[in-house]
Amino acid sequence: MTRRVLRFGLLGTPVLYDGERAGEEGDAPILTVTGPKLRTLLAVLLLDAGRVVSVEALKEALWGATPPLSALPSLHNHVARLRRLLDEPDRLVTVPTGYVLRVDEGELDVQVFDAHTAAARAAYVQGDWERVRRACEGALALWRGSPLAGLPQEVGGYALARRLEEARLLLLEWRHDAALALGGDRLADLVPELAALAAEHPLREAYHRQLMLALHRTGRQVEALVVHRDLRARLADELGVEPGRGVREAHVEVLRGSGARPQRPNRSAGSDRSEGADRPEGADRPDRSGERMGRVRPAQLPPSPAWFTGRTGVREDMRRVLAGAPGTGGGAAVVVLSGTAGVGKSALALHAAHSLAERFSSGQLYVALQGAVPGTAPLTAAQALTVLLRDLGVSPCDIPEHPEAASALLRSLLAPTRTLLVFDDAASAAQVRPLLPAGGGCAVIVTSRSPLTALDGVARFPLGPLTGEESAELLRAASGRDGLSAGHPLVALTGRLPLALRVVAARLAARAALTPDVLAAQLAAADSRLSHLEYDDLSVRRSLAVTHDALAASERRVDRDAALALCHLGAHDLPYCTAPVLARLAGIDETRAEAALDRLVDVALLEETAYGHYVPYELVRDFARERAAGAATPGAEGDGREGDGDRAGNGDGAGQV
Repeated sequence: MTRRVLRFGLLGTPVLYDGERAGEEGDAPILTVTGPKLRTLLAVLLLDAGRVVSVEALKEALWGATPPLSALPSLHNHVARLRRLLDEPDRLVTVPTGYVLRVDEGELDVQVFDAHTAAARAAYVQGDWERVRRACEGALALWRGSPLAGLPQEVGGYALARRLEEARLLLLEWRHDAALALGGDRLADLVPELAALAAEHPLREAYHRQLMLALHRTGRQVEALVVHRDLRARLADELGVEPGRGVREAHVEVLRGSGARPQRPNRSAGSDRSEGADRPEGADRPDRSGERMGRVRPAQLPPSPAWFTGRTGVREDMRRVLAGAPGTGGGAAVVVLSGTAGVGKSALALHAAHSLAERFSSGQLYVALQGAVPGTAPLTAAQALTVLLRDLGVSPCDIPEHPEAASALLRSLLAPTRTLLVFDDAASAAQVRPLLPAGGGCAVIVTSRSPLTALDGVARFPLGPLTGEESAELLRAASGRDGLSAGHPLVALTGRLPLALRVVAARLAARAALTPDVLAAQLAAADSRLSHLEYDDLSVRRSLAVTHDALAASERRVDRDAALALCHLGAHDLPYCTAPVLARLAGIDETRAEAALDRLVDVALLEETAYGHYVPYELVRDFARERAAGAATPGAEGDGREGDGDRAGNGDGAGQV
């Protein structure tokens, strides 16, 4: 495997490597990145390497939900310091809405770690134990501690850190299997490390199996039997299951006093329960995992919203779909809730799911797909499948590597059950499609800013703002202030958007001296209401920025056109737009303008009230004005790079829209 010189590190505290002083093996000394904010800036840019990270996302990561007034000039100073550390003019580029950090293949330790992991997996399947050992040691040598260590919660990256931690555990498992297979004098050295791993992960059977074998093959048979006895008792007490095939076979070896080396595994590398290489992948797993699922009933729904109001008609329609007959083709009934940021999709999904929970006797599964989380990439379908299969009791070693095989295993496990699944914040139909069960007893609720029209046979419910009375009811309940009616100015000033209403209610609840009339006057007098619609972790601006920034950073021209079209709407403060109007403003043809407007409808930043007539949601209009005002001055760090944003068009005319 070819390894380039490392330049960036996330496998521990974020660091830079000095590539110019790399040794013959490609190892490079670490450059100190002083200061927590500079490390945070580096980490956020690396998490979205090659993509635009907005100024707002960076400010939030560095200072939280309420950055100080000096945040923007301070951010520019930190960017300038990072550029000096990088000492490469084209590494960190300014674009109209933020910054892009260029990272080439093999320069980030996570990339190299993943490459070693893939090589170890391939060698494990082939039974090439010496190559397994080398690849595992190459990956583990990069590990400096917990990924993204020492960073504030606002940075995100939780899914990446979780994936890497799990990969490390699997690499340790493969390395010990290789050591057991190769034998020799190194077996005795395995015992202390395996004993520590078994204690740290008391339900991970692989480490106990390996500890049993290492003890037995170094003449410590009684201790090996004690390990088996303790593991079996723990699994029975906590999960109500017996040890898997791998542990049972190791137990037989200990009892017989034999010392055979492990055989080459089947295609599901790392499985403790494989029947043999000639079995189809996953063929021996559904029964085992289904047994565990039957004993441990998942109940993963987050709490139902405390002050849920309105949506009566939609709730009744959802109940008829989800609690009635099977969906199209006899499969699971699927509901998609779509709408703009903060319209209450997740709240409705959870409220409906809790009301239906008793109808699904096999349990409820919940996965946050992270389609619009600041600073965090959406889960891939493969990552979501891994989460679901683990939650259904499948050992990580038994989860098929290929997404299609994992999807088939998920369908097999869910087919005989009555399970309700909630997939919150989906990014696309492609992300959701492999997760859908086929069993007629299951049901699925999906939330997304897009209606996911590429999914077939689903019931769609697009959500708009609440009614005036529903808005007033939510304000009264969440703020504890009586007397707020549908005609109060706060209702109109929030655009009747549930997220904005919750922010206003939180402000009123926090300050008894703040009256609804004073707060309404502040909102009405502000150039942009969005600054007043932020409180703690609630922020209308941040929710809207995630969608806009993803469009701006996309490789697709239509997405970049859509982001810049929104800025045109804001620059001219248009209450509505048509394709001919946008075409004249942007100097492009009407077909391209219409595609950009349609894309904004798809991500719920505009609504098409009549054919060809596009209207921004009220608070989206405020957001568009903000972005239009900031696009001309993305921020100058005083280091001579103010003009970098001129390159954002990528030569295809996208910069004109």
